[in-house]
Amino acid sequence: MTRHHTVENFQSFDVHDLHRVGALEDSLVSFPWVSFKWPGIVGLKTNRWHVDVEFRGGATQRISLVWTRCHFGRGRPWFICVRCDQRVGKLYNMGASLTCRRCLGLWYASQRRGAQSRRYLQALKLRLLRLKDIASINLPIPDRPKRMHRRTYERLCRRLERLEQKLRQSKRFMSRETDYSPLVPK
Repeated sequence: MTRHHTVENFQSFDVHDLHRVGALEDSLVSFPWVSFKWPGIVGLKTNRWHVDVEFRGGATQRISLVWTRCHFGRGRPWFICVRCDQRVGKLYNMGASLTCRRCLGLWYASQRRGAQSRRYLQALKLRLLRLKDIASINLPIPDRPKRMHRRTYERLCRRLERLEQKLRQSKRFMSRETDYSPLVPK
């Protein structure tokens, strides 16, 4: 796989989602309607030690699970990637198999950007996701969102000012059309 693909463009299969819904118990648990959450996967059977995935074309894959100790006596589950045998939290859907991002050569969108562009992406994320505003550095800082603590709002505003101060000096970022694709994972 080439290096121009990013994690945000692929559907992820997260072990923590399974653990949260109680799917990783000692007994076998079957999920017949998983295609609503993970298109392309038609069947899922899980227990504490492995996950059996059935894909739309009839292919199946068994993914092993390992557990690490956490404080207070609980454990944290991890997938074992079928290609590299590494412990991972997310696997990515390639159609008829689930594999880790390193085996697929996937990067995060921020890894493919320069320092100024990463700063721009951080500013957009702050405006859009935290301050619930239109993501544009040309606009003034928005009012405090409802139910956000005043100190949190002031801290975010200071951070946003620091990020945008350098960006406003560049014509490239002032005239840039806002691209929301790296901000919204698929």
